[in-house]
Amino acid sequence: MQFNAWTQNFFAFSCNWLLPLGFVILLIGLAVLPERSLYHKLFYMTIAAPTLLVMLLHPRSSKAMWHNPVIISFLLFSAWALLSITWSDTDQSFSSLLKRPLYILMLFAACALMALHSHQRLAQSTLLAALLMLPIAAYSLVNFISNQIPGDRLIGTGALDNPLLSSHLFGFFCALWLALSMTLPARQSWPALVAVSIMGAVVLATGSRTPLLATAMTCAWLIVACWSKRAFWLMLSGAAALVVLALIYPEALSNRGLSYRPELWLKTLSKVAEQPWHGFGFDAQLTIFLTDMPTYGFSEPHNFALGVLYYTGIIGLIIWLAMHALALFQCWKHKGNFMFIVCGALLVYGIGAGLTEGGGILSRPKEHWLVTWIPLALIAALSIRTKQAQSTMS
Repeated sequence: MQFNAWTQNFFAFSCNWLLPLGFVILLIGLAVLPERSLYHKLFYMTIAAPTLLVMLLHPRSSKAMWHNPVIISFLLFSAWALLSITWSDTDQSFSSLLKRPLYILMLFAACALMALHSHQRLAQSTLLAALLMLPIAAYSLVNFISNQIPGDRLIGTGALDNPLLSSHLFGFFCALWLALSMTLPARQSWPALVAVSIMGAVVLATGSRTPLLATAMTCAWLIVACWSKRAFWLMLSGAAALVVLALIYPEALSNRGLSYRPELWLKTLSKVAEQPWHGFGFDAQLTIFLTDMPTYGFSEPHNFALGVLYYTGIIGLIIWLAMHALALFQCWKHKGNFMFIVCGALLVYGIGAGLTEGGGILSRPKEHWLVTWIPLALIAALSIRTKQAQSTMS
């Protein structure tokens, strides 16, 4: 009896407090914590370990997640990626690589547990992270402007160390606030627009053009999914912002040209052609030398889909695309629920960001999670919660 009482208390504490805290840390930790090792440790302590323990003590609590199509697709993709280790030239052990999809699975499970057993906590922790990110972003912007040296790009605070990767973090929250401004009641949408302005300014200060493309795609999703007077104004505002940006700050669009992306993609495709169907294997070595930079080797193709294609081949890419398509379909199917529209915006933003950045397929928590696994986990959790609610009503 005492053991059962303890497990129930731990289950309730985890779903109500520990997992929401861990999710907030996951979202903003890179901009707050001094080093990445601490960021990883807190993820293990507040999300990975508690979620695994809850699933072991209460296996029925996570039963619904195994029927979710997005999670099923992830499990298939992970299984194929792990199988590909058999033909990969990686120097990592199987046990070391096995941990990576397990971490992501714990993220899916944590979001599902919060959605099923404390459904408001998932939305509350996401909104809390968005609110906490505002002063962090504002401080980063003020500090950057006051100490700016010509040619510098904003990086941010905490463990952030690369302007392009920082743009994933700030761009995620810019997309989140943009989606909230389109879906919240009129009186609450104005504060969200102020937040969009702050986050947008920080994204521009990073000097990265990847989030500009991703934000344009996000706007397109919101216009189609929320077709209304607000959508019309968003379309006009987006066009006006692009014109103003081209006139006042053209460097944001034209500076650094195409940053070697086309040549990177072509050289990656030429390598893929050697083993197109099954790829080179999870964590295989990849070094790309460019014509203008013969002594520097790029370790990723700067395109998520190409990375998936290189490591896991056409088979892995099909599963990867199906996972995203199923998630986006869930958002469209349930677009009457504003939370699905918001999460769909985050997913579309991530897809846009992945067109010109990234390449690794399964990793420990880092900036790339904000444009891949976190949106997918949120959508899967919402889908599971919605299905449960429909079953209860019927």
